[in-house]
Amino acid sequence: MKCLNCDGTAFTQKKINIKTEYNNEALEVVVPAHVCEKCAEPLMDSGQMNILRQAAADHYRDSHDLLNSKDIVAFRKKLDMSQRLFAGYLGVGEASVKRWETYFAQEAAMDEHIRLKCDKEFAQKNAFEVAMATQVADEFSGNREFSWDRFTNAVLALIESCKSPLYINKALFYLDFLHFKNYKISITGSNYAKLEYGPCPDDYKILFKKMLEDGLIKESKGHELVAIQKVNLDVFDDNEKETLNEIIKLTKRDSGKKLYNLSHEEDAYTKSSMWSVVSYAYSKKLKIGQR
Repeated sequence: MKCLNCDGTAFTQKKINIKTEYNNEALEVVVPAHVCEKCAEPLMDSGQMNILRQAAADHYRDSHDLLNSKDIVAFRKKLDMSQRLFAGYLGVGEASVKRWETYFAQEAAMDEHIRLKCDKEFAQKNAFEVAMATQVADEFSGNREFSWDRFTNAVLALIESCKSPLYINKALFYLDFLHFKNYKISITGSNYAKLEYGPCPDDYKILFKKMLEDGLIKESKGHELVAIQKVNLDVFDDNEKETLNEIIKLTKRDSGKKLYNLSHEEDAYTKSSMWSVVSYAYSKKLKIGQR
């Protein structure tokens, strides 16, 4: 091997900064190269050139929030698949997988497809967003489309008196079902499912996780939740505020324990099948708010 600049033959392998480009974008990466001991001119062999290509592609992918080569390899190995099986699972050619795992960046649409097929949390979040966007106002939502704004502010209002997610879920159930009982419409538009610990907002884990990620709440000791953002009561009308205050008043007595126990006696719970979505029609005989 001879230096192209000074004809020197003594080289030392070092990691150096290389200015290059990918998809017409200028970028800079640190990669190994042979450096001439005489003039410090870098020289790369075929293996180092491949490393440069991959580093450039990964730098581009990282800057565009795309899965990089290591991410894709990690997904495939987690699924315990060969490149051929992984390609079949994704519905693409094996050559595409080989390119993505080396030095070719996938398109954004394909990146989302890979995440949906391989990332459980990403797939759940996507499913939730689709469900919320397509949810209709019917007997299972209390004749109202789901409102993220109403849901989050209801949680922020209730969190002062019942900090445990276990009790907050029951307070939300009573908030929506009591309002539906009195006004034939829910407040948040949430679906409620019959779970082991009583009726809860469907996908409540995803809902609370999103609130955590959005910086609306945080976890405290003993898995309790604490409000970070101030509640905005302007999203509720006067009747809704009245219902909300009634539930807050009930939860202040014992942090929501009574409502938790009572929820297991409601028709909405006893007459529904486990894991099923509960009909708001059961609000007729709700054990609170008798008029």
